[in-house]
Amino acid sequence: MQDTNTLPAGELHRALVVALVAATGDAGSTGATHADTERAALWLTQAEQLGLPGFGVAMLLRDLERMAAPVGAAADSPVPAPIAALDATGVPGPLALATATRLAGAAARTHGVGVVGIRNVGALGILGFAARDLAADGAVALVAAQAPAKVAPWGGTSPAIGTNPLAVAAPRAAEAPLVADFATAPITQAALAAHRNRGTPLPAGIALDAAGEPALDAGHVATILPESLLGSLGGFLVEIIAGIAVGGRGPAGAPASGRGAFVLALDPARAGGDSAALDSVQLAADWRAAGGHVPARFDALPFGESAPSGQVTVTTESLAALRALASGAQR
Repeated sequence: MQDTNTLPAGELHRALVVALVAATGDAGSTGATHADTERAALWLTQAEQLGLPGFGVAMLLRDLERMAAPVGAAADSPVPAPIAALDATGVPGPLALATATRLAGAAARTHGVGVVGIRNVGALGILGFAARDLAADGAVALVAAQAPAKVAPWGGTSPAIGTNPLAVAAPRAAEAPLVADFATAPITQAALAAHRNRGTPLPAGIALDAAGEPALDAGHVATILPESLLGSLGGFLVEIIAGIAVGGRGPAGAPASGRGAFVLALDPARAGGDSAALDSVQLAADWRAAGGHVPARFDALPFGESAPSGQVTVTTESLAALRALASGAQR
């Protein structure tokens, strides 16, 4: 059991902002604004508040280890293009996603649609945060991330695609946005790492070892098996739009230097969805009435806040490493 510390969420947020600034140097050279940095730090803090540390501080620390020196990325423009590409080499994944979210949202407001492709990016964190922020601004959003090959196709036994998560969101009248965020594989890389770190067995039937035998030890997993044909095809779809379309895909077995991601923001009114916010309320009601579970993970978080409130618990090891980064940056 790892030691933990509880501290104000605002304190963690400030330390994350400093660490992100230190990691990227001059914000102008990465295309990120200070608001992007604040947003990325907020998402990382909120991941910890949701009890998902695999997408919080520890993930950022791993991504900072992966990074090379910062290089130029897509810069901001007074008039955003409807479609843009962002090379995130040397940029922490959550910061690259925050920058892409800003660019896609601005393009949707100007053109009715905004698409940003990200390549050479590390761990992005929770995609639903980006989709939620876009929907809070009135857009219907789709965010997808392609990952290094770890998942076999339906009926196969060798890796061909990644765990390839997907998030969608829509504005909802008088409520927080309606958000669905899910992996297209039966287990995420973060959950796999958590099993490995805790030494707990995996569920049966979801993974194979290097010899092609069933694996219950997360440390021996060579291949994740797909959950269903639909999940497998969902991962295939993400591989196309967040891998092939943005230049993020490499051949199976190639070194995982980065991955691809895709951010789409659509103004529903310009696509004919004048009552999108009301229709989202009705969809949730219809879904619930039919016996379905309406995704509500993000509803536990305050809606519309720009800085986190309350308390947050972080592992002592991760907090010490983060504070060391922040302290070094402030010297």
